[in-house]
Amino acid sequence: MAAGRRSSSTSALVSLLLFVEFVGEAAVGSVVTVPGRRKKQQRQGDVCDIYQGSWVYDESYPVYDSSACPYVRREFNCLKYGRTDTLYLRYRWRPHDCDLQRFDGEEFLRRFRGKSIMYVGDSLSLNNWQSLICLLHAAVPDSSIVQSTNGSISAVTFQDYGVSVMLFHSLYLVDIDQEILGRVMKLDSVSSGVVWKTVDVLIFNTWQWWYRAGEKQQWDYIQDGNEMLKDMDRMVAFRKALTTWGKWVDSDVDVGKTRVFFQGISPSHYNGTEWNQPTLRDCSRETVPLNGSTYPAGLPLAVSVVKQVLDSIVKPVRLLDITTLSQLRKDAHPGNHSGLWGMDCTHWCIAGLPDTWNELLYSELSASTDTKEE
Repeated sequence: MAAGRRSSSTSALVSLLLFVEFVGEAAVGSVVTVPGRRKKQQRQGDVCDIYQGSWVYDESYPVYDSSACPYVRREFNCLKYGRTDTLYLRYRWRPHDCDLQRFDGEEFLRRFRGKSIMYVGDSLSLNNWQSLICLLHAAVPDSSIVQSTNGSISAVTFQDYGVSVMLFHSLYLVDIDQEILGRVMKLDSVSSGVVWKTVDVLIFNTWQWWYRAGEKQQWDYIQDGNEMLKDMDRMVAFRKALTTWGKWVDSDVDVGKTRVFFQGISPSHYNGTEWNQPTLRDCSRETVPLNGSTYPAGLPLAVSVVKQVLDSIVKPVRLLDITTLSQLRKDAHPGNHSGLWGMDCTHWCIAGLPDTWNELLYSELSASTDTKEE
């Protein structure tokens, strides 16, 4: 039985690997080479932390009309499902010490023509992935675009540029195997890495599922080394899993080919005490961001764990440090304006905050590409 399950798991990974290779080859085969222009990040004193800043009102936002993007899932499509206030769409992130480069979808596609980009993680990675697709679609609405899915992977390929934007669904990054006793989370195993390492740009995310219990818990046991546990301290498990992922980066990722990012902890807004509104229990009445650059409740412990693990990785991994700037956006969740039942103060409207996450990714990618070209 165990051998059969391993064989099935191996076959699934081979299938995913072949799918990623097929998507990449199909994209490259149709690429049209277009000369691109290069923009440098504007910095003061040649030093800028693009994650330290504040939100400013800007009539030129949003970057695109969400009703014109056919890829937005209903749970993120706030305007379609009844949100009438639109002020939340009009805010731009402004770093203290530089001007953040506005997202240019055509330049993005030219700069990364023939390349593959993959978001790896949970539904917040889905949120982020759909934002990038809409940003790119808005720039080239008449381009040839192909969607495809295979198991855990969804892909949207902009064929005229040979750019594939993929999502790999993984709640914990480490493996969960179905065994005789049940679903086992293996804190020391990342078998999906064989697929991930073939991609040019990787953006990883995990956190929101680590403290879920009961029916929402996606595992029955945790295997920590040789120990099989019914449960353990979730923050300790989170750290161990991230450490395993970090070791995989050091052992398997070819940094000459692949750039690796970790998307920072995305906050939720269910407790008004955190933003000095103790009578509030959700985000439903929020229409504007918090002023300033700090969040009254401070950073969650998970942020420290992420930074400590990333500091231990030898190979370059960039943190997309979106936690504080997202904490300030109590206004940007679907709330009760999604296509699903219930109050959602965890995910984000599209168009909306994830577009800023991708502007920051664009800035990081552009800066690293410019550095290589100098």
